[in-house]
This record gives sequence, structure tokens and C-alpha cells, in this order.
Amino acid sequence: MQHSLNQTPPRGLRVLCGVAALAAVISTAHAAGATAVIGVLPFTASQAIDLTHAMHDDMVFWPGGVPFKKERLVDYDTGGYQLHKFIMGENTGTHVDAPSHFIKGNRSIDQLAIDQLIVPLVVFDAKRAAAADNDYELTPADIENWEDENGAVPANALFVMNTGWHNRFDQPQRYINMDDAGVMHFPGFSAAAAELLVARNVAGIGIDTLSIDHGSSTTFAAHVVMLAANKYQVENMAALDALPATGATAVIGVLPVRDGSQAQAQIFALLP
Repeated sequence: MQHSLNQTPPRGLRVLCGVAALAAVISTAHAAGATAVIGVLPFTASQAIDLTHAMHDDMVFWPGGVPFKKERLVDYDTGGYQLHKFIMGENTGTHVDAPSHFIKGNRSIDQLAIDQLIVPLVVFDAKRAAAADNDYELTPADIENWEDENGAVPANALFVMNTGWHNRFDQPQRYINMDDAGVMHFPGFSAAAAELLVARNVAGIGIDTLSIDHGSSTTFAAHVVMLAANKYQVENMAALDALPATGATAVIGVLPVRDGSQAQAQIFALLP
């Protein structure tokens, strides 16, 4: 979904265009307490792209996890309005993994700072490699080759791997891609790639699959590397084909669940 800021924008887009200023205002309003003013890098935007999969009862979820379920509690003909209850796991749909997901004592989802949720967005196009090898893992050499073409990965950026898997999201069997032995096959980050991105001091990494580790992983080594470094991860991202390699800004509206290890998020890319 794209919108041009040269046209009359919908209400939600106007809110997004002011989000950097709004973040400072909100923080300033609480400055008398424990919250300090938090600055974000300035940016301009002419388009907004929603990188979030809509949630519904038939959506794909991690095997053995908690599926999304919407239950109607009140309806128009009985109460004059609608009210629903949602049931889902922390990791259902487009969501963010907090460092505490794997590492006891590291930051929980509500402790992710604003300046790490409004960040430069860079994208590695892995679609061809993933199509050739469903178990493909991003390597340090891949990242270095990307940097030769696009410049160094910016500090405090969200580094996203576009595997093309987002196009399978509404086809659960193809998205999970489980073989007869119960092993999933989808691409991800290698631990060595995660280590290099930690060295580049990214804010976090993202992907359009169920996990930032490849599907057949049993050790979740990339998870361990990133989360131990107090970085976050975004999984099940959408619409990545609409993004440039560099130049966009990510706005990650994650649910600030107190002491949560993961939480759903609506994520926007703002393009200059």
C-alpha cells in the first residue's frame, strides 16, 4: 500500500508524517518524571508503505504456536456496537522479538527506545538466492558485497532481508514449507552475518519469514547473536518488494507490553 504526500493524505498518513516531532513532544511532556527527551534522526517522506500483514483467523503461524482468533463479544443487533476479543501468541503475524526473548535480563519489548524504532531502513534483496536454495543463509560476504554497491550499513539502522517469502504469506503450507520429516525450509540470517551486523551497530534486523534463522535451524544461532547484543528482530514482514535498498525510514509501532518478550507491530516505511 502506497500513498503520495502530494495528494490529500488519509488521516493515518498525516499522523505518520509528524511522528518524529510527536515522539519528542510526548517525551518532553513526561520529562518532569523519569522519561527524558529522545531525539530521532531527521527525515523527509513522500510515500508511506505498510510492511504489515493483516491479522485474521486463517493466517499462518509458527507450528505448535498460538494462532490468531477473533471472537465477537458484542454485536450491533444486541448491544448497539461491536466489541471483539483477540487471542494470539506473542509471535503471531508481523511482530518484534525483544532481546529478552532469548536472553534473561535483557530488554523487554516495552523497553525498546523510540530512537531505535524510528530508524534508517536498508534492504538486502535475497529473492534470487532464496528461490535457488530454500535453506539459504545470508553471509558476511553478501553484506560486504551489498555495501560495495550501496555504502556502509548505517549505524542504528533496521537491516531487512527480502527473501520473497512475503508473497507466500497467504499460502500457509508454502510459507512454512515443511517436508515429510517435519523440517521447515525457508531462508534466514547466518550467525556470522548477524555478528557482522552487530559490529555495524544496527538497531535490529528484519525478514519476511517466520524466523530470522533459516527454517531448519535447531540452534537459532542468529537469534542468540542478535538478542544477546540487545538488538531486536522483526519477523513476518510484508510488501518488501516496494522498498529501495537505501533511503527509507522505518517506523515500528510495536505494542509496548510490559515485560513482553515479543509483540505485534504495525510497521511503515517512509520513502523520500
